[in-house]
Amino acid sequence: MNLEVTLIPYGQICQLVPSLMRYLTISETWTNGRANVDDIVKFLLNGQMHLWAVYDPDSNTVYGYVITEIKQYPQKRMLVAQYCAGEPNHMQYVQDKAFGVLDEVAVKAGCDGIEFFGRPSWRPYAKQYGYAVQTVVYEKHFEVKS
Repeated sequence: MNLEVTLIPYGQICQLVPSLMRYLTISETWTNGRANVDDIVKFLLNGQMHLWAVYDPDSNTVYGYVITEIKQYPQKRMLVAQYCAGEPNHMQYVQDKAFGVLDEVAVKAGCDGIEFFGRPSWRPYAKQYGYAVQTVVYEKHFEVKS
């Protein structure tokens, strides 16, 4: 399988959203109520975040995405992978390209590095590309009482 990773131009985001809905729903679930699908799409449409599609150029089938944002901290500029979702068991087909694209984009944008929060299953993939686990995020959410 030959998967590619490409930036989706602003003007093509709307036509691609229907084919990404199942993945956007996965990202919404992982936010634990911080953002919904509409919020994520709004971030893309207002230019705050950028959509990178994972697709098979031969069949033009979309297999997932990475959504990035440039974050300017007081002392550093970082490329942040905010959302990522894709077909299960397809990482092996795209990992070199995906991590390579993130590196290339970060360097071209003058970033000091890359950061992302991910599920524990990301650890072995990230480690292969020089990422270290710095923080584990544990969450507690309160039920909203009506």
